[in-house]
Amino acid sequence: MKPLSPAPLSPSLSRRGLLGLAGASTLAGLVPAAAQAAPAALAASADPSAAIDAIIGTAMGKGGFPAMVVAVEKAGQVVYRRAFGLADVENAVAATPDHVFPIGSVTKTMTGLALMQLVAAGTLGLDDPVGRYVDGLPPPVAALPLRQLADHRSGLVGYLEAPGFPLYSQKPFTREEVVAAFKDLPLQFTPGTRWSYTNSGIYLLGLVIEKASSLSYEEYLARHLFTPFGMAHSSMAGWSTLIKGRAHGYMPGKDGLRNAPRYDPLMPFAAGAVLSTVDDMLRYRRGVFGDGPTVPVVRELILRRERLSSGTLLPYSLGCLAVTEFEGHRKLGHPGDIFGFSSQYAYYPDDDVTIIILTNLQGSPLSVVSVEQKVARAVLGLPQPVTTDKTLTEKEAGRFSGRYAVGEIRFAVDQLRFFFRDGALYAVFGSQAEDAEGLPLRYQGGDLFVSALDDEHRFRFLGKGARRQVQMFYYGSVFTASIL
Repeated sequence: MKPLSPAPLSPSLSRRGLLGLAGASTLAGLVPAAAQAAPAALAASADPSAAIDAIIGTAMGKGGFPAMVVAVEKAGQVVYRRAFGLADVENAVAATPDHVFPIGSVTKTMTGLALMQLVAAGTLGLDDPVGRYVDGLPPPVAALPLRQLADHRSGLVGYLEAPGFPLYSQKPFTREEVVAAFKDLPLQFTPGTRWSYTNSGIYLLGLVIEKASSLSYEEYLARHLFTPFGMAHSSMAGWSTLIKGRAHGYMPGKDGLRNAPRYDPLMPFAAGAVLSTVDDMLRYRRGVFGDGPTVPVVRELILRRERLSSGTLLPYSLGCLAVTEFEGHRKLGHPGDIFGFSSQYAYYPDDDVTIIILTNLQGSPLSVVSVEQKVARAVLGLPQPVTTDKTLTEKEAGRFSGRYAVGEIRFAVDQLRFFFRDGALYAVFGSQAEDAEGLPLRYQGGDLFVSALDDEHRFRFLGKGARRQVQMFYYGSVFTASIL
C-alpha cells in the first residue's frame, strides 16, 4: 500500500497503491558490465558483508533513511543481519534487527497465501464471484471472479485514488466505509484486458477470507500463517496497542524529517496492514517455500500466473507475488510502502537467497527496491552497474521527446512525457501540466537514460518515428509505452 510514491515522481502518483514488480525483463545487457571498483571486488568474495555495509551506508546517505534493517539468508544460513541508523529519531533510539516495522503491501503476499489455502481446502473457488462473499456490491463489481482481484485484472479503481477518500485522516475506519469509496465507480477497463495495480481488489479479498473462514482477517493470519510459521513478532496491531520495539515512521518535510501520520489498520487492511521484523520475514519465506508447513498444492497456486485476453502472460501471480527476473536470476517477492515506512521482500529461488529490507522512511528519492537490487548483486557475485554522463544535444533529444501511452501493463499512470531542457532530458509522469518540472535524466549514450535520483530507475528507447517505444525499468519492473 502506498499513499506516497517511493520517489518524487509526480502528484498524480502520490495517492497510488504500491506497485507490484511487473515485468520479466531485466537491465542485463542495457548497461556496461563493468562495476564500481570497491563494491565489485567485494561482491565476488565469500562473505558479502563488507560490500553490503558499503551499499547500505551509501543508500542511507543518498536516500535520507533514518533507519534501515537488512537480513540476507543464503542456502539456509543467515549470512547478513544488521541494523543502521535510528528507529526513533526524536529520542535517538538506535535501530536493531529486532525492531518492528509496518511492511505495507508485502501484506498482499500473505493475503494471496491465505486465499490459496482456502482454495486448496475447497472452501472457495477462484472463479467464484466476489459478490458471493461480499454484500452490497453493484453488479459489475459483484460479478468479478476472485482470480481477477488477486492478480489485478479487475479494472477496479484503487480506493486511495477515489475522489474525496480521506487518505491522511487518522480517524477509525470501517470495512464498509472503505468499500463504499470505490464500489460504485466505473471500472477502468473491461476485466481481463489489462493489468493495473489496485488496492481495492486485495481489500475485497480480505473480506472474502473473513466470510469464507468465519474468522477476522487478523485472526486468520495469526492462526494460519504467523503461529505455524513461528512469526511471533508479526501482527496487524493499531497505534493504540503497545508493541515492544516498534519503529517510528517518517516522511521528508520542508525542513527535514517529519513524523508520518498514524493510521487505522482497517484502512490498509488486507492490502497493507501487517507489522513484522526481518527475522519473522525470513521465517515467512521458509514457511512458504522452505521446509515449512505450506503444502505443494498451495505453493503451486500462489505461483500460478494467468494471461490477459491478448495472451500476455502476467508478471504477477495469483498469490500476489511479483514473478520477475533480475540479471538472469529468477525472483519472487513484493515491495511495500505505507505512511512513514518502506520495505522489500525478495526471494531468488534458484539461488536459495532471501533478502529483507525494512526502513522507516516513505518518500525517499531512492527506492528500497533499488537498494535491494544492489544487495542482491553483492550476494550473487554480480557486478554493480556504472553510470556516466554523456552530452545530449537538443537535436539528439528529438529522438526521445514526446508523449507515450502506457501499454496493457499499467504503471499507475497512462502516459509518460519526455522533453529537453538545459542540456538534459526530463521525464513527466501522467497528465501533468506542460510546465511541470519533471524528473531529470542522465544520458548514458545510445538509447539509454538513468534517473538523476535513482540509478536503478532507467529508460530505454526503442524504434523510430511512429513506432517509437520507451521501456521504463523501475521498482524492479519494466513498463512499456508507445509514442502517441
